Amino acid sequence: MYIPPKVKPLCPPGQPPRYEDIVYGEAALDNGQSYALKLDIYQSPSQRRPGPCIVYYFGGGWMWGEYKQVTQKAVYCRDLVNMTAEGYTVVCPDYRLVSQAVFPACIHDAKAVIRFLKAHGRDYHIDPERIGVLGNSAGGHLAAMVALSSRCPGLEGTVGGNLEYSSSVKAACLFYAPCDLTESLRTNAKGLDGSPKDLTGTEIENVGNDTAGIIPALIVGYTGPGRTMEKLAQVLDKGDKSDPDWHYIQLMEQCSPIQYVSRDNPPVCIFHGGCDPIVPISQSEMLYKALMAAGADATYISYSQGGHGPSLGHQIDGFAYQFLRDRL
Repeated sequence: MYIPPKVKPLCPPGQPPRYEDIVYGEAALDNGQSYALKLDIYQSPSQRRPGPCIVYYFGGGWMWGEYKQVTQKAVYCRDLVNMTAEGYTVVCPDYRLVSQAVFPACIHDAKAVIRFLKAHGRDYHIDPERIGVLGNSAGGHLAAMVALSSRCPGLEGTVGGNLEYSSSVKAACLFYAPCDLTESLRTNAKGLDGSPKDLTGTEIENVGNDTAGIIPALIVGYTGPGRTMEKLAQVLDKGDKSDPDWHYIQLMEQCSPIQYVSRDNPPVCIFHGGCDPIVPISQSEMLYKALMAAGADATYISYSQGGHGPSLGHQIDGFAYQFLRDRL
């Protein structure tokens, strides 16, 4: 039986990128500054023909992490990079954290990566028709948004251009991903202890103890004096669309993967641990049930003893990698 480690180890890739710090787009930060979005491409040096590609979106509550994989404590990038020996390309992209730009900025970035790879497939030996995505936690949310909402022009954004290309992908693997942000708001607000606290200061100050309870409010920019998780949850429960804060609820809905479930979604495999203290397993269960009801191609695997990474065990993780092999 796989037992998650008490201390999550660093899991850097076992080889350097073949193509490093490739700029895939220029984007604006909330402070008005321009920001160059970059990605690393892991690939066998001997690869010359276009082959399948897996884009890995890192986790970190949309607040931490980096595409260089220096500080990451999840196994997925490391394991995926090992697949370059089989002819796969693995891409690790940067995206704007919510301390830089609130939602839906990171979703626009995640989609821009796919369009960039399709536009420049010949340059990097990537078959544009064989691109899949994998992500964990916040990265799983982004992978889900890419996979499920490709037919939603309003979420595409303009980052990086290449708008003549679709951001659709062939398959997706989602590890313990938040899938319904409004439900996360409702659940997390009920679980907070003590008197309501204003969501003021920086995102890191708000979540300095690594507690994810208030993240649903921070990611959509709901901060400032008099703004609390409890108050925003009341706005949600009342359903009063005339409330001046209702647009935050709308943004949560717009950025929730479960809103884009359809029979036409690409194959999706969902993974979650029953002991996850950060993202409740109910998030994955809701998404899987919605996909089933829509008649989509969906697979769901849970492990009762699994937590919030850094792995759900070699067998489960290996199933995810084989799922992508079979569909790309």
